[in-house]
Amino acid sequence: MENIEHLRKTSKIKLIIMSLATLLPLSILFIMEFIPINNINSALPDLIIFRYGIFVLLEGYIGIKISTYIRILTNVDFATNEVIKRNDERNRFIKLKTESLSIKIAIYAVGIALIVTAFINRYIFYTLLSMLLSYIVIYFLVKIYYWKKY
Repeated sequence: MENIEHLRKTSKIKLIIMSLATLLPLSILFIMEFIPINNINSALPDLIIFRYGIFVLLEGYIGIKISTYIRILTNVDFATNEVIKRNDERNRFIKLKTESLSIKIAIYAVGIALIVTAFINRYIFYTLLSMLLSYIVIYFLVKIYYWKKY
């Protein structure tokens, strides 16, 4: 069971990590955009828009997490409510069920995409095949871990 002191201690560490994590997308974007590389592998205009969209979403998510950690450190009532929310058994159950179902759906979706891409492109097929195999291996390793643990 997590208490307020533990939550504040971990929030300080996570705040530092997330503050540093804002620099990673910025540095990658800077390297990809402003340092000239051979134009042989230049991105298509659609991919440039997609890249900026991912950048904005990533920075927005990091900003939300940083604001949450700052609120935990500065507001006692918010920290108390966070402890209650994180220790709620119903929320934990819903999170576990959601994560479990999401992984299973992702495995099935990649399997369907694998079948479709087998008719289109060999390289995409092999990429999705390696992704699917890694999902399955990780899924079974985690399952074995929990069988041994519990």
